[in-house]
Formats: sequence, structure tokens, C-alpha cells
Amino acid sequence: MTVPTFLVAGAARSGTTGLVEGLRTHSRVFITSPKEPHYFALHSIGADFRGPGDAATINRVAVTDHDAYLGLYPDQHDYLALGDGSVSTLYYADQAAPEIRRVNPDMRLVLILREPVDRAYSSYLYLRARGFEPCEDFRAALAQEPHRRQQNWHHLWHYTAMGQYTHGLNVLREAVGPDRVGVWFYDDLQTDYQATIRSVQQFLGLPEDIDQNLDVPRVNVSGTPRLAVLQRTIQASTRNEFVRSSVKSLTTFRFRERIRRSGLRPSEVSDQVRAELAPSFVDDLAELAKIIDGPAPDWVTA
Repeated sequence: MTVPTFLVAGAARSGTTGLVEGLRTHSRVFITSPKEPHYFALHSIGADFRGPGDAATINRVAVTDHDAYLGLYPDQHDYLALGDGSVSTLYYADQAAPEIRRVNPDMRLVLILREPVDRAYSSYLYLRARGFEPCEDFRAALAQEPHRRQQNWHHLWHYTAMGQYTHGLNVLREAVGPDRVGVWFYDDLQTDYQATIRSVQQFLGLPEDIDQNLDVPRVNVSGTPRLAVLQRTIQASTRNEFVRSSVKSLTTFRFRERIRRSGLRPSEVSDQVRAELAPSFVDDLAELAKIIDGPAPDWVTA
């Protein structure tokens, strides 16, 4: 069976979907469907999360059986790079690393990281917009995080814990070697999308594709709803399996993203909440700065 050659391993809400969509436009790249089968993170524990919407989302799409996961890849192909985009791989690095070595010890791992307060707030807005996050206030949701983790709500609900990057990065570097783990930043993706995608492609050993179209629209953005009725419609379709399947079969991913994006307005975390939350990441970022090769944004090195 065909095995993956790379993984876009995280972090969540850091531009991984935009990165994957850019890679997907290369003629020699194959990305699984679903984009996030979560195999390496969850193969040993399964997907039985108990948060709002978890049954209809991650529990439904996760592929935790070895043969079923490899069955997502084509038997006969001429692709040079094949992989998935599960952000859970970084967060559950302790579970993922041994299985990565077993499936393909030569795997290349792509990480894209984001300033952790912004990442946490983006995750909150995303779940809020989808109708899953019950707390109207970000602070209240943060206060609920320990209880939610105890009750087995899945990783997107772990707003602060998912912003601790260094341990997972070290585990993955140990698993495949530091030269096989590439780190990019959300900032780079926002500043120069095409250059970032091409840099990742070089890391994966891909030749230039002269026909590649990197005019990829912004995808999987977060924000606050502009129109309540549109947001309720999107939320209802997410919960209804028949409607969700029908919409997916009749529309493209980019069309659905354009509709979803049009219903959201940008939102930033308040200065007060940032000041309260930022200290919880200081020690981790100090350790991260020690192991990052090459230039990094100010939020890493400050």
C-alpha cells in the first residue's frame, strides 16, 4: 500500500488549510480526503470526543484504522509527495511520533505556527461561528478549558494548551530527525503566501510546476457573524448529515468557503485579554526560540 511522504502537522488555526490548499494545486502533490483523518494522533485511542459538535465533526471523519488510513492513498500514482493535513499530529505528538516512524521513518513534517493568543482566539471564534462554543465571552471559555479537557472535548477546545508548541516540536524532531521537520509561521503565509508555499514545496523536494495556480483565496478564516440568519443556516447544515453531504456534493470547497467568509467580520482579541493570557506562553516561547532555525517573528524572539 502507498504510504504518506509528508504531513502538515499543525498548529491548529495557524493557516494549515490555506497551506494545504496551496500544496494541492501542485500537479505532483496528493492530499487525502478528508484533509484531517487524524490517524497518527488518534490511531491508538480512537475518536470518541464528547464536546458539542464533536460527534458530527471529528468523531465522524477521523480514520483511526491502519489499513483504512493507507486506503486513503492511491495504489498507482505518479505523485512525488503524498500526505494529510491533520493539525492534531503536533498536539498529540507523543502518540503520533512512534506511528510516524513505523509507517514511514523518512516522513517529512511541515509545521506552521501562530502567535498563541491570536491562535487561541481564532479557535474560539471558529467554534463560536459554527454554533458549538456555548460561551459568549472568550474569558469564560478559557476558564472552562480544564473542565472541558477532563470531559474529553476534542483538541480545538483546548485554547491555551494547543498554543504550547515546544514539546510537540521536540518530540517530532526526535522521531524523524530535525532536518525532516520544517517550521513556518502564519505571519509568513499572510505576508507572502506564494513564496511560503513554494518554500514548503522545496522542503518536500518538489520541482517547480509551471502550470501551478497559487491564486488561492483565503480559507477557513475566523471572525464574528455579520448576518445571524446566514450563520444559523451554516450551523444547521453542519449538524445535519443529509444537508451537509448534499451541499458538499453540489458545491466546491472554495465556493463554500467564500459563502462562509462573507458571513464573518474580522475580530481581534482585546488588549486586556491579551495581557492576561500572554504570560502563560512566555516560557514555552522562550524554549521555542532556542530551537528555531532561521528567522522567526517577533512574538517568538521577543
